[in-house]
Amino acid sequence: MKRSTPWALGVLLLLLSFPAWADDKADAEQLFRIGADAYKAGKFDAAASNFDRAYELFKAPEIAFSAAQAHRLQFQADRKPEHVKRAVELFEAYVAATPDGGGKRKDALAHLGRLRDVLRDLEATGDKVVVVKKATPSIYVSVALENALVTVDGKSVDRYTSIDVEPGDHVVAVSADGYLPAERKITVVKGQSMVPIELEARPASVSIKTQPDARLMVDGRPMALGANALVLSPGKRLVTVYARGREPVTRELELRPGQEVSLDVPLRSTARRKAVKWVWIGAGTLFAATLVTSITSITADSSAADLRDAQDPLDAAEADRYEKLRDRRDRFRTTTLVLGAATLLTAATALWLYYGDTPSPEQLTKPAEPENKGGFAPVAFGDGYLHGLGVVYAGGF
Repeated sequence: MKRSTPWALGVLLLLLSFPAWADDKADAEQLFRIGADAYKAGKFDAAASNFDRAYELFKAPEIAFSAAQAHRLQFQADRKPEHVKRAVELFEAYVAATPDGGGKRKDALAHLGRLRDVLRDLEATGDKVVVVKKATPSIYVSVALENALVTVDGKSVDRYTSIDVEPGDHVVAVSADGYLPAERKITVVKGQSMVPIELEARPASVSIKTQPDARLMVDGRPMALGANALVLSPGKRLVTVYARGREPVTRELELRPGQEVSLDVPLRSTARRKAVKWVWIGAGTLFAATLVTSITSITADSSAADLRDAQDPLDAAEADRYEKLRDRRDRFRTTTLVLGAATLLTAATALWLYYGDTPSPEQLTKPAEPENKGGFAPVAFGDGYLHGLGVVYAGGF
């Protein structure tokens, strides 16, 4: 039993460490997304800070490459040597973790060669290049939204700005139009406390005015269309309104967080639905003709019977008239049967045109998009200040 204790202890420690690892991974994802937004906006210093923190939490080589790119480009902007040193460290970490020919290893090696030369020239001047970490208690609020209002203890501060504070508890609040506000209480002891915040977007509201029996699909999925407005997630949405006998109408909407949209969607009759009216008219005409021929046939039959009952045997003239009445009866009876069959067939055609006139699946659905598998995808285009933009976040790890 004693021999199994180390193994059991190892399993227990592994299970206990999993929640913390998962939390670090989620925090790294959040920091990476914020850093990617800052990177795309040309705020490389902010991007570097977020990528560095993400890499501390989760040692993904793609994060190292992205952080190195941000430091490299920030050095081109402010010429601070610490960015060169940090970029070299991160590119070296990426190369060490990436097999030959994999990922962006070739690009990383090219950047490393140039950055090592720059670092060597800087150190040749006699100055020691070091990465200095801020010791003064401070708060760095990282928010990607450009229109976000950030406050620390009620005082407005800029995004991606480090604010010196007294040690102790502080309240960070962030709000923006179209998003739910967020508030964090943090305790600062020493050094810089990074507070990444992603606001939750408010849903968009879409009101649709159309005919009562209309149906609705959003992004290929059926949804109820009632008197109340639709509540949809922000982003690009494909809204299709359709009904039996009507041409479907598809609208592509780019919904902003919290946006209210009203759509007036009249539905035009299809060619089949327009034809139903004339087919019913044709069926009605045939039915009327059937009634006329039927009455004519019955009348001829009745006259022949009366003639036979009135005089028996018939003389030559009456016999000839009797035969003509019988011929007339038979002729119109046959016509009645033909017209009746045509009436039923035409009516059935009208019913088929009416009830079978529904939009095809091809008219209502769009091609499925490739599934996002998640992960990081660092991309670099060239070497200049305006190049190298391309770090991409692709979902989860």
